Amino acid sequence: MSGELGLFNSYRERIHEPFQAYLGNDGAAGREIDLISFINEQLGLTNAAGKPWTMEDIFCDLGMDPNIVTIGNLVSLSGDVKYLAPELIRQFILMGMVADVSYLDLVAGSENASSLDVTAPWIQYNEAEMQDIAEGETIPESAIEWGFKTVRLSKSGVAIKLTDELVLSVALPVLQYWLQRVGAELQGKVFKKALTTMVNGDQAGGADSAAIIGVASAGTLAFADFTRPWVRARRIGMNWNNMATSENMANTVLALTEFKPTVGGTGPAAVTLDSRNRIIPTSMPHLIGGTELTDNQLMLYDKRAAMIHMTFRGLLVESERIIMRQINGTAASVMDGFLTIDRKARIIIDKSLAFAQNGFPTYMNPLVA
Repeated sequence: MSGELGLFNSYRERIHEPFQAYLGNDGAAGREIDLISFINEQLGLTNAAGKPWTMEDIFCDLGMDPNIVTIGNLVSLSGDVKYLAPELIRQFILMGMVADVSYLDLVAGSENASSLDVTAPWIQYNEAEMQDIAEGETIPESAIEWGFKTVRLSKSGVAIKLTDELVLSVALPVLQYWLQRVGAELQGKVFKKALTTMVNGDQAGGADSAAIIGVASAGTLAFADFTRPWVRARRIGMNWNNMATSENMANTVLALTEFKPTVGGTGPAAVTLDSRNRIIPTSMPHLIGGTELTDNQLMLYDKRAAMIHMTFRGLLVESERIIMRQINGTAASVMDGFLTIDRKARIIIDKSLAFAQNGFPTYMNPLVA
């Protein structure tokens, strides 16, 4: 019912300002959330029936038919509900960012940063093996080294232009699918940033890059080239049960007998690419990137200890009016970055190299001899 929620004269105070404060700004960290989830989960508002708000509730309160409302209808509104249009566009773009495989599949968690420069610890284990100690004997010191590192976060963005004809004639329930595609494009940019950090590390000069090992027979990838690192992972307290590849390497891996159905497709695969905490996983998440890995490489990683996603400013949607062309420009951007946790959590297998000359680095020596 129109006016039921009372948004015309209260939207800015009740919704917009608390929403922006929750999202954060350039001087204060915030949390990523979409508009409807914020209204229901953080504000706890309900409609006249005592149920959580929906997009349709908002449109009906403004006297608009949810099935035919356009962005043109929204931007023509007066009063403080003028803030609603960009927030709804943001809603749809954010839906596109989280709808499919994303950078979140590469990280242990997401944290907020109050500055573009993030300081984090690093730790290096040298001869950290536990020692037997006699009664009354002094506990020996291990060569565990601590320090700190600084990582600079960066901006990723994508812009679109909406003509007046599009804004005025295409219903928002239809347009939302194209706006979600904008979110997918932005997510792809952030995913590339994440996978690049997984490969190269978060420090300049390759000091934190992923280790690269070879295969038993250079030029040929076999299932045994997977079992070798899986076994070593168990000996260093890691569980490399996630995989990332390029598109071409994905086809190479999926052609291995152990990763595809048996002859004739009548039986299950020996390994279905999804994960369990065992030496040879029964399933394994498989992410496909671009040029971050070469066509000869694949990465195995332990998601629990590989990386953290840091956000300085979450999804920001801004609009401008180009009057002479009657175009509305909309830009979506995020300021974020990635911090690696443990270098041992990621390893690259390169089928162009021989393992005999390119084995495990010393920092991946077993915890106990």
